[in-house]
Amino acid sequence: MSDRPAPARRPYRVAAEPAALALLLVGIATGLGVLGDWRAELGRFQALMLAAFAAYALAVWRRPRWRALPGAGACVVCVALALRVAVLATPPTLSDDLFRYAWEGRVLAHGASPYAHAPADPALARFRDARVYARVNHPELSAIYPPLAEAGFALVARVGDGTAAIKLWVLVNDILLCIVLAWWCAARGGSAWDALVYAWNPLAVAEYAGSGHFDPAGLLWLVLALALAERRRARDSAASLAASVMTKLVALPALPFLLRDWPARVRFVAVPVLALLLAGYVVLARGPHSGLAAFAAHWRHNDSLFGLLAAANGERTARVLAAALLVALVTWLLWRRVATLPATRLALRAGLLLGPVLHPWYLGWVLALEPLQPSAAWLTLTCTVLLGYGSFAPPAAGGAYHPGAWTRLVEYGLPALVAVAAAHARRRAARPLEGNGVRTLA
Repeated sequence: MSDRPAPARRPYRVAAEPAALALLLVGIATGLGVLGDWRAELGRFQALMLAAFAAYALAVWRRPRWRALPGAGACVVCVALALRVAVLATPPTLSDDLFRYAWEGRVLAHGASPYAHAPADPALARFRDARVYARVNHPELSAIYPPLAEAGFALVARVGDGTAAIKLWVLVNDILLCIVLAWWCAARGGSAWDALVYAWNPLAVAEYAGSGHFDPAGLLWLVLALALAERRRARDSAASLAASVMTKLVALPALPFLLRDWPARVRFVAVPVLALLLAGYVVLARGPHSGLAAFAAHWRHNDSLFGLLAAANGERTARVLAAALLVALVTWLLWRRVATLPATRLALRAGLLLGPVLHPWYLGWVLALEPLQPSAAWLTLTCTVLLGYGSFAPPAAGGAYHPGAWTRLVEYGLPALVAVAAAHARRRAARPLEGNGVRTLA
């Protein structure tokens, strides 16, 4: 695929492509928005998402032709906003995490601790209602999220109690993330059009604006940490990474690679400060009803490589092995002096594949870095991961869905086939150059 701008003599024809695809995507998103209960209408939801991914794939494929078009950043962000507004009012039926955020924000905003008291604790009875508390998942467990996330929930609860306010907060963070990605892509010598790889992705739209998962609040800081490190603003990068980690621990694998980019004076402050913050979080989150301890020791859903480790070694040993493999990968990447951005991408990808839990919205932590060098396999996974909700039919009423081995074979097998095909295509493209004595990069 050529990265050359479109010929100047056909500007209107070229400009019609992003306009038509944007209108198609927004139209499909509007259909998702009026669908209502995505869980009850799972077949229709997944069919609409497949249609959205088809339009999205065309946009990703054709975007190099749009580089010469003006207003790329504004177009990407405006379409991203329209997509998210189209599904913003959708009730969160595929996941009930949103009610947990609203509950914990309410508790903290009124001076109680969601770490010290699980929702079912009688001490919190005065905060209960039928609108939020009745939908809180795992009411026997205390808060799992790091303190900065809890502070965000509480701040939102001060402004407006309930799930709608949380969704607006997530939307603001997500649009800011799209803006930062458009700026970063252009600043690195690419095009702001590349930001649509995240901004127009149907999974990101559905999971964050639709279901209200708060991951963009952490993703924004991770992207800023990496972008600022490239621009040699080490102190700002360190502060941004700390904010990301204290919003969601998924950002932690970026730390070893960013440490190499920061000067010694920044490392000298950043490492102990982050260590103290993490230690404080662990102290807060421990206890007999700890949600963090339950997640680390017992939770498992929609796993891939972890399932193979568990089948061979048992689930408890598999958790230790998965962590050891991730540490070994990070160590190897450091030893090989792999650059910060690709090393972080590899570590985040490996963490998701080795982990015992892979909810669809977790893929945002990979997807946010895809605009810089898109992977067809990982973009395919953002589509097939929707099988984690069911196979075009809702699960039994009141029951949780856990995809079986055959479902996960399709879910992860198709992206694996795409990865093999892409690697084969790269090798074929490199052969003529190698035959002419030209060396190519892997």
